Amino acid sequence: MYRNDSRYTPRRSIIQNALAGILTFGVISPMAMAQQAGASGAPVSVHYYDLKPGSLVQTLEAIEAISGRHISFDRAALQDGRANKVLGNFSAGTAISQALAGTNYLLNEDHVGSLVVTPAPVVTVVAKRDQAESEFKADRSDTATRGGTSLHLVPGAVTLLTGKVLESQQATNLVEALRNVSGMAFSQTPQRMTTFNIRGFNASSNTNGVPDSSATSRSVFSVERVEVLKGPQAILAGGGALGGAVNIVVKKPQADDIRDLYLQYGTHNDKTAAVDLSGAISDDKRLSYRTIVSLQDATGSDSGTDGKNSKGLTQSFRWKDASTDFIVSADYTKDLNPVLPYTFALRNGKIMPKPDRLLANRHDGFDVTVRRYNYQLEQALAKNVTLVSRLQKTTQDFDLHVPSANGFTYARGAAPDSPQPDISFSASRTMSQDQTLSGDHYLRFNFATGEVRHKLSTGFSHSNYGLDSYQTTETYVNVPVYSSTPYTFDDLRDRSTTPSNQSYNGQRQRAVYVQEMLSYDKWNVLLNLRRNRYVVAESQATYFGKPDVHVSTPSTTLYHTIPGAGIVYQLNDNTALYASYAEGYIPFTDRSCTLGTVPPNITRNRELGAKFDLLDSRFTLTTSLFSLQQSNTRVYDRINNCYNTRDAQRSRGAEIDAQGRLMAGLDLIFNYTYSQVADPVVATTVFTGIEKHKMSLWTVYKAQSANWKGWGVGAGITANSGSLGNINPTYQFNVPGGARLDASVYYSMPRWDLTFGVKNILDRTLYDTTVSNSYVPLLPGRSYVLTAKYSFK
Repeated sequence: MYRNDSRYTPRRSIIQNALAGILTFGVISPMAMAQQAGASGAPVSVHYYDLKPGSLVQTLEAIEAISGRHISFDRAALQDGRANKVLGNFSAGTAISQALAGTNYLLNEDHVGSLVVTPAPVVTVVAKRDQAESEFKADRSDTATRGGTSLHLVPGAVTLLTGKVLESQQATNLVEALRNVSGMAFSQTPQRMTTFNIRGFNASSNTNGVPDSSATSRSVFSVERVEVLKGPQAILAGGGALGGAVNIVVKKPQADDIRDLYLQYGTHNDKTAAVDLSGAISDDKRLSYRTIVSLQDATGSDSGTDGKNSKGLTQSFRWKDASTDFIVSADYTKDLNPVLPYTFALRNGKIMPKPDRLLANRHDGFDVTVRRYNYQLEQALAKNVTLVSRLQKTTQDFDLHVPSANGFTYARGAAPDSPQPDISFSASRTMSQDQTLSGDHYLRFNFATGEVRHKLSTGFSHSNYGLDSYQTTETYVNVPVYSSTPYTFDDLRDRSTTPSNQSYNGQRQRAVYVQEMLSYDKWNVLLNLRRNRYVVAESQATYFGKPDVHVSTPSTTLYHTIPGAGIVYQLNDNTALYASYAEGYIPFTDRSCTLGTVPPNITRNRELGAKFDLLDSRFTLTTSLFSLQQSNTRVYDRINNCYNTRDAQRSRGAEIDAQGRLMAGLDLIFNYTYSQVADPVVATTVFTGIEKHKMSLWTVYKAQSANWKGWGVGAGITANSGSLGNINPTYQFNVPGGARLDASVYYSMPRWDLTFGVKNILDRTLYDTTVSNSYVPLLPGRSYVLTAKYSFK
C-alpha cells in the first residue's frame, strides 16, 4: 500500500537537495567537475553543450557528434519529438536526460553500454473496482481532508463501512448499517423516520462529499462505502454538523465487467431482486457505465402493517484517462416504509408489553421519493495541480401518514400505574418537498518546500436548501390499546383532509476555504479555515382557521469563520498518535437580550487518539478520547421576549474502531463507545437517548482447507447499556439495555454466492432510545434472510 509519508520516502538533507538540483539543471562549472560516472561506475567523458530547444532527432544527433558516444534511436518514431535546451558540461547520458526532461521519451542503456532512446510506453488508465467493494477495510477518504490522504495520517477518528461489510451482513438499509459505528446514536418518533447523531449532537449527511439531507434514503446495493467523520465537520458541511458527518459514496462505473444478480428472500415474505452491471463502452476502456436496479416488496412488517416496498435505479457514466476522471449519474429511489413497532411506558417507569392490535391502518407509513442528478470531476491541470468539482441536485417528496399516540392519560390523583384505559391518537398527515442544490469545487496542489511536503486544497462550496410543507389534521381519536374491544384505524390519507398549516423555509450557504496537510519527517499537520456566509431565507407560514393566520419572517444573512487543526506523529511504521481541534455551529436569527441577534450555537471538539496499521496494512485499529462542548445555547426570557445564551451539553468519552483481515479468511469489524453527557451549568438537566456503553462486533470466516472449500460462517453481537427515556424529570424512566446475536452461513461456488443469515437469534425484546413515555420503539425480533448472488461472465 502506498503512503505519501516519510516512512516510504528517504530523507535527504538540504545539502543533498541542493546537489541534486545542481546536477539536474546542469550548472556545474567545468572547473568543478571533469568527469561523471556511468552506469557501470567507470569514469565517462564530460563535454560542453549549448543546444537550443528544437527537434529531438537533431538534438540527439548533435549530442552524438559532440560526445562521440553512439546513441541508438528510431528516427521515424522520434521525428515529432521536441527536445529541451541543453547547456553545460555533461556526460552524454546526462545531456540526453536534460533534453528528454518532461517529455514522453525514455533513456536506457543496453547490455553493451549503448545509449538507447525510445518513446515511453503508452499507459492506459481505466476505472477499476474500488477497495471498498471487495474488502472489509478501505485506506483512504477524499472527504476527510479533500486530499485523498491515508486515514492513518488523518488527525481524527474516521470509520469506513465498506460495501463488502454491508454485503456480508445482508444489510437492508443504511440506518441499520450505521450501528456498526462507534459514537453513533439514533432517534425515533412516530412523526418522522429514524435520524442519527454522533457523540451526542446532530450530524450532517452527504453524498459523494456534498450536502444531501436525503443521503441515507437509497438502495444499499448502490453504496460503495459509508464514511463517518467523528467530531464537528463545519469545514466540510458548514452550519449544522455539530457532532459529525455521514458521507455516502456511491458505486462508480468500472472498465472491468461486473454482471451481478442478487435474489433475496426473508421474514414477512420480503422479496428483493437487484442487478449490478458495469463495464467498458469504448474499445480503449476509458468510457464505462454502471447500472444498478433494485426492487423490494414485503407483505408484512414487525408492526403488523404493510411491509416495505422499494424501487431503486442508479445510472452513471464515467470517462477516465491519465488526466481526467469525470462521472455523471442519475439516481431514483421510491420507498414505502411501514410504521415502526412501539409500545408505551407508565408514569412509574414500567414499560408495557407490545400491544396486540395495530396502532395504525395497514397502509399507513412513510413514503419517500428521491431524485438525484450529479457530476464528479477530477481534472489534472498540471503535474501537481488537480481540479476537483462536484455538483448535485436532490429533490425529495415526503408523505407521512402515521397516527401519533399521545400516551396514557391519568385521572386526577390516580396512581402512576393506573392510567385511563384509552390512549388518544392525533390524526395528522404531513406532505413536504425539499430541494437541495449543493456543490464543492477546489484546486488541490501537491508540492514541497525543502523537506516539507504540502497537500493544499483551496476552493468554494455552496448549498441551497428549501422545504415546502403542507399538513392536514382531524380531531383526536381514543383507542382501547390494551383492550379486546375491536378498533380499526382509517387510512390517514382518506381521513385527514382538513388543512392545518402550510409553510416554506430554507437556507443558502456560500463558503471559501483552505485545507492544508503539511508533512515533515514523522510529523503531519492538518490546518483548516472556512469563511461561511449563511442566509436564512425569508420564511412563510399560514395557519388555517377562522380566520387564517399568516406569519412571515424576513431573510437574514450571517457570517461565521470556522477554524480547525490537527497533528499526527508517526511513532513507528505501524503507530500514529494524533490530536485535533474542530468546531461546528448552527446560526440563530432570534433577538438577543443584550444586542442584535443571538450568536451561533457552537460545539468545540478536542480529541486525542492513536491509530494502528497492523498485519501488513490488512487491519486497522483506532482509539480516541474526546471532549465535545456546546456553547451559546439559547435561554428564553419571557418577560423581555428575547434570548440569553449559556454553555450547555458537554459530551466526553472514548471510542474504539477496528476492522480488516486478522488472518487468511478471517475478517472483522468492531466498535465500542463509552459516553458521559452532562450540563456544566444546570446539573439537573436530563439527557435522553444516551447509552453509556455501546458495542458491536461482526466477524466472517471463510474456510481455507480443501475439505471445506467454499464454506464460511459469520457471527456478531450488538449490545448497549440502558438510557433515560423522557426529558421531563417528573416522568423519567429507564430504557433497558440489551444484546442481539446474529449469525450467517456462506457457501461459494465459481459463479454463485449463497448466504443464509439470522438476526436476533434469541428473539429477545429489545428497545431503541426514546424521549417520551408515549413512544418506546421496539427493535425487530428474530428474522431470517436468504441471499443468492450470481455473477455472469
